Amino acid sequence: MSQSLSDRPRVRRGRSIAAVVGTAVIVALVLLPDLVRLDRYFPFAQIVALRVQAAVVVGLLAVLVVVVRRRWWPAAATALVVVGVAALMVVGRLAADDGSAAGGRPLTVLSFNVYEGTADPGPLAAAIRGNRPDLVVLTEAAGPFLEQVMPLVDDLGYLPWSAVGSDAPDLSGTVVLAAPSLGDLSARTVASDTRYPWAQVTGGALGPVQVIAVHTASPVPGWIESWPRELESLQRWCGARTPTIIVGDFNASADHSAFRSGTAGCTDAAAATGAGLVATWPSDWPRWLGAQIDHVLTVGGPAPRSVEILDLPGSDHRALLTRLVLPGA
Repeated sequence: MSQSLSDRPRVRRGRSIAAVVGTAVIVALVLLPDLVRLDRYFPFAQIVALRVQAAVVVGLLAVLVVVVRRRWWPAAATALVVVGVAALMVVGRLAADDGSAAGGRPLTVLSFNVYEGTADPGPLAAAIRGNRPDLVVLTEAAGPFLEQVMPLVDDLGYLPWSAVGSDAPDLSGTVVLAAPSLGDLSARTVASDTRYPWAQVTGGALGPVQVIAVHTASPVPGWIESWPRELESLQRWCGARTPTIIVGDFNASADHSAFRSGTAGCTDAAAATGAGLVATWPSDWPRWLGAQIDHVLTVGGPAPRSVEILDLPGSDHRALLTRLVLPGA
């Protein structure tokens, strides 16, 4: 039996509603999977890390659809609404705070994932010489990389500490270099249930502040089960309000729900200083195209003053030079 003329408007409305609902679901899966914690699974963890870029692409496609097929505007408008929600979730990372926190002792931290020890030690040493950070935190570094870097900065008096033995491969390690001005520091390995060792630095001129150097598992098949658990374990510090600085490669951006859960209570130094959308990985992509997965977090008193993101050759990450102020007079 052929379709009656009276049924056609109803069919068109049904198709229009289906198109709007389908568009909303598909675009939300691309731009907002973290709202229903789908970003804890592959490939949503990877997709949401590029939320800003994906939102721009979806927005442009929606506008193009309206230009080419004007009668599809309900679906295009739905896509733009989802884009607007995604934009609201990231725009705050562009606004620096007013820097009104109380003053104290300045502390400069240089953090860098040296990519299995393949980063060029010369430019890294030059960055250390030029900026004289109080602490240098290097992930994917161990004895072999230390042997390349230390001779280049030996006259500056930095004291090295490695979370793994001197014969361990660089990939498995985390290294901390401390300037002599910090005095007598203590370093130890913490969070032994993580894929990579995490370090705790205390004492000396840090006073009541502890520095935690982290390197979480990557959200890739085989490791992604550990990834959200490691991120959420950061609540051990972010939720305790003890004066703490957490530094390193988190393999997650603020677009990931597990990162937000684990770091609730902490301040992200880059976001607080207006640099929250500058990509730190991969370094061979433009700064506006990748994801910011390297962070410096503070809680309990230490306050960020500035974050400079550095391109140092030989690694797939960019480095962070973060200037902070410790609590106290």
